[in-house]
Amino acid sequence: MSAPKSRARNATLYGLGVIVLVGAMAAVTAIVVREHRARAHATVEALYHEDLRTAMWRMETRVGTMVATTANRIPSANAWIDPMSNVVRSAGPEAFASEPELGERVVAAADRAFFLACENERDDSLAPEVRSDRVVGRGAERSREEFQRRVETNQILQVAGVEEPIDEGLMACVGPLAPVWSDGSDGLDLVLARRVESPGAVRHETYRLSWPELRETLLAEIADLFPSADLVPLEDGETDDDAVRLASIPARLAVVPPVADLGLSRALVLSLGGAWTALLLAIGLGAVALRASFAFGEKHRRFTHAVTHELRTPLTTFRMYSEMLSRGMVPEDARAEYLATLESESTRLAGLVENVLRYARLEEGPAAPALETIDAAELVERSIPELTRTCERAGAELAVERVDATRADVRTDPGAVHQILVNLVENACKYGAPSDGGSRITLRLSRSGAEARIDVVDEGPGIDASQRRAIFEPFDRAGRDAADAAPGVGLGLALSRELARQLGGELELVPTATGATFRLTLIATSR
Repeated sequence: MSAPKSRARNATLYGLGVIVLVGAMAAVTAIVVREHRARAHATVEALYHEDLRTAMWRMETRVGTMVATTANRIPSANAWIDPMSNVVRSAGPEAFASEPELGERVVAAADRAFFLACENERDDSLAPEVRSDRVVGRGAERSREEFQRRVETNQILQVAGVEEPIDEGLMACVGPLAPVWSDGSDGLDLVLARRVESPGAVRHETYRLSWPELRETLLAEIADLFPSADLVPLEDGETDDDAVRLASIPARLAVVPPVADLGLSRALVLSLGGAWTALLLAIGLGAVALRASFAFGEKHRRFTHAVTHELRTPLTTFRMYSEMLSRGMVPEDARAEYLATLESESTRLAGLVENVLRYARLEEGPAAPALETIDAAELVERSIPELTRTCERAGAELAVERVDATRADVRTDPGAVHQILVNLVENACKYGAPSDGGSRITLRLSRSGAEARIDVVDEGPGIDASQRRAIFEPFDRAGRDAADAAPGVGLGLALSRELARQLGGELELVPTATGATFRLTLIATSR
């Protein structure tokens, strides 16, 4: 499989892996958030119902105590005593003289409660209206039987010589209290009525409660649980949720159920945030690793391609010339030329190997440079002889210019600077020749503040703007393919920039109207 196809396959697999990971993490996050919200809702719901049961129990206990106290009083023939305020209420028919409709409702409710209480057996097979009549009939019959039993008991006690017979009130058959709502002068009242049957008479006793006072008393019992609750009266026949309806009186508790806070807790947010951060970091690191792998593969491909092409030419020359010389196929007068070519190719091959090895050492880790303090002009002078020979071999002319005569001492590694200048001049000779011939390479030395600058200027076609960054990449030949006539593996500028930075300086391409200018900057020492 070719390298581009392999990289495309790896990138596709990585993209699919990222999609799967993100999808799985999103699904897990959705499940966690949903479960958290469901648990929060269930918790709030459970606490609400627990408080509701507690509130209903408190109110039932309070109102049940009042009703039970009232129900247990011995019937009085003429009056009814308020157990809360000790106010004697009128209990006879005259109590409802001004409210005949209320009187009818009170009597009907008390009678029905009385007869239902007397009915111990019910025939559920009967229709409701028939069963109701039967209940009343049986209740009256059982009531009369109870009265007769009590009278007989009283007579037996009198025969036995008991001085104080049973009180007539104790002989009465008393029904349960039946609640009826009434519009009183001070607002809504709750009337509690019961039917009392004695051997000689039937009467109805009533007890009137002020609903605002009772409501306030009951709500005070649950103020700590439901401070904004209310009690709503229920009319006859009106049904409601048994969970909020009082058993003793026809009223229900009106309370707004709490709304669960479905926001995420800080711990959950931190957990999910940490998980997503870890996932994104892993994806980012994977992308960086994949990109580095691609970059390394591309660099390796370019290196192999360039070096293979660059080695092929001198090796071919070596093989052919050596065979011709060894077989005596070269005339005596041409031997010197053949040997010079072999020397030139060996020098070129040695330079290539030296650049590759030096760059490899830099990638492994920069070694400590052998620094010495030297004048920048003298540093350039040391390299001029070899730079001149390089230009002469390429048919170019080397010129040296000094813009500023001020001495500029720099503390640097002369060997590294020499290598940089050689690489720059060789590149200028290969790529900087003008189209009309007569190449001229200029070394320009200048000083700017605390910097010593060495410019290598050529008169060639220059470097396209799109290639100005790529040319400093290792094994990049400024867009030229391997078939280009100019030799080289595209390592000179990358190596030179790394050497310059190792020395604390910089190597950059200076924008110019014509040609190309590479500037080596070194830090000058103060004098």
